[in-house]
Amino acid sequence: MHRTPLRLITATAAVAAVACVTLQASPATAQGGDVGGRGSTFYLNDSYTGTANQVFTYGDTDDVVYFGDWDGDGIETPLIRRGVTFYVRNSNSSGAAQSTFIYGNPGDVVVTGDWDGNGTDTLAVRRGALYYVKNSMTSGPADVVMGYGNPDDTVLVGDWDGNGTDTLAVRRGNAYLVRDVISTGVADYTFAYGDPGDTVLVGDWDGNGTDTLTVRRGNRYFLRNSTTSGVADAVLDYGNPTDTAFSGDWNGDGRDTLGVRRPPAPARPVPPADVDCANFPTQQQAQWWFDAYYPMWGDIAGLDADHDLRACEALP
Repeated sequence: MHRTPLRLITATAAVAAVACVTLQASPATAQGGDVGGRGSTFYLNDSYTGTANQVFTYGDTDDVVYFGDWDGDGIETPLIRRGVTFYVRNSNSSGAAQSTFIYGNPGDVVVTGDWDGNGTDTLAVRRGALYYVKNSMTSGPADVVMGYGNPDDTVLVGDWDGNGTDTLAVRRGNAYLVRDVISTGVADYTFAYGDPGDTVLVGDWDGNGTDTLTVRRGNRYFLRNSTTSGVADAVLDYGNPTDTAFSGDWNGDGRDTLGVRRPPAPARPVPPADVDCANFPTQQQAQWWFDAYYPMWGDIAGLDADHDLRACEALP
């Protein structure tokens, strides 16, 4: 998958340059996989200003969603998976899918990347330690089948050597085993970064053409600009610890920034109209009604005449 440079905030300036997006969702996932979380509304930010400048809806609340550059225009947009059917949208705007295709089996794990270096992201399905790679967004058999790692490994996707082609790395705790070609074989090299429980993002954070790692802890991101062991090269804070965050180039300017997926707000119960104490046979029933609606609406029906949080006190 295409990765473009992220604007960095140096570790010493991280706190002063914090940007926040007050959205709620699940923790972020590694690049190549689905973004996680719930909701059909996506908030994209082209810079770390704290306010999303692109907001759109696509799909249903519980859809599995990926972002990638499906048409080679340099902008990453959403893809929805429902079973074996994939619904492609080539703009970050509300609307229907612009194309659909079928690939793999319902139980397959799916990862995305630019496997052949042609400038577009496509799919690979994972079955244990085998990967069935497709180089076009169409139905049909795999173009490449390869094995890598163990069936229970966590897999990440990135262009680790800057040659324009995405390949795989498997994660075992805080160790990463990187392979630089889409073929069966052993790791080309291994390095360690972060802690075993860290959430990991992948991207070209410094614009040098190679993808590296960021570990996320709460709303703090620890960026490293080489696939080697060591300390973070930059630290930045962004969003809330409960956000579902993902990265991409949303406007084709050559820079990765963050997006978040937010679940729908819970519906506010609307109290019935024209309720008063005469509608309740007992004070207890009036109190139940009052307690249900008061936290959100206050004493909308005027049942608490003396403002002591007891409704219709004259009732038996």
